[in-house]
Amino acid sequence: MANEATTLEFSAPTPRSAEFEQWEALMTKTYFPLALDPTLDAPTFGRLTSSALPGAADFSLTALAGGNQEFRRTKTHVACADEEYLLVSIQVAGQARLTQDGRSVLLKPGEMTFLDTARPSLWHDSVSYEQVLVRVPTRLLRLRPGLGEVRIPTATVIAPGSPAGVVATYFRELARVRAQSPAQADILARSALDLLGSAVLLAAGSEPTEAPAEALSREHVLVYLRKRCTDPELTVDEVAAACHISRRTLFRIFDGTGDSLGTTLRSLRVTHAQKLLAGNSSHPPAAVAFASGFASERHFYRVFQRETGMTPGEYRQSHIG
Repeated sequence: MANEATTLEFSAPTPRSAEFEQWEALMTKTYFPLALDPTLDAPTFGRLTSSALPGAADFSLTALAGGNQEFRRTKTHVACADEEYLLVSIQVAGQARLTQDGRSVLLKPGEMTFLDTARPSLWHDSVSYEQVLVRVPTRLLRLRPGLGEVRIPTATVIAPGSPAGVVATYFRELARVRAQSPAQADILARSALDLLGSAVLLAAGSEPTEAPAEALSREHVLVYLRKRCTDPELTVDEVAAACHISRRTLFRIFDGTGDSLGTTLRSLRVTHAQKLLAGNSSHPPAAVAFASGFASERHFYRVFQRETGMTPGEYRQSHIG
């Protein structure tokens, strides 16, 4: 059964209103004690969709959007908390300035940073923003291999193109898939804790241990496959070379996941075909097949029906009003 997400939203014509105070209370309940203030004397709004991730009840993924807000976590808030968390902030749109431990960073789309709720922090968002947030209990993270004593680098920008930045792409995609297919998101989320641990170790300048390292390598491969899945001539050797791993390692990191490399690639191609079919009624199925990376129309029909339970034509009819 898919993990159900909780959605909360508000809008207020003025920053000082009952709606704004209710939103502050909801944010505190969803995350941890904090203070919320408007940055401008102007309308404000917010929306969040949050769900649990595998590993612990307080391990969660949230898609957050809003504007005209500043979040403050003071020493008093820290003292009132029952649990300490690591908060992972991934910018999707707009900008956010985050300050902790004497450092201040301006987070731009695609970038990621960490905040430790055991210490005061300031989180100042732009007029309009979108973020993906991951909250994990610090005690849970410390139990992961190699993370017992490592110093977590807070308020430090992690670029999307860096090794640790691959994890930002994973969580951003996980939030997107959850909105469209919660059941598939639950499957993808099984590696969430390993990947987060890998990102922290890499950002701290340490090497992930074997299990988290394989999860990170697999996500690196998935990022590459998502970019190249529509190429019908994509080969195993190309994927391995692009991800700087051997063919043997490439096949091994998919062992035990329930999906082989070939199955994963076919699934990505079907997903791409679904978007084309639902978005444009004029594209003939043959054109959709080749644009999605299938070598033949016949193969496309067979794989699409097996994956979705419908023919391409039936799928199009059900998604175009």
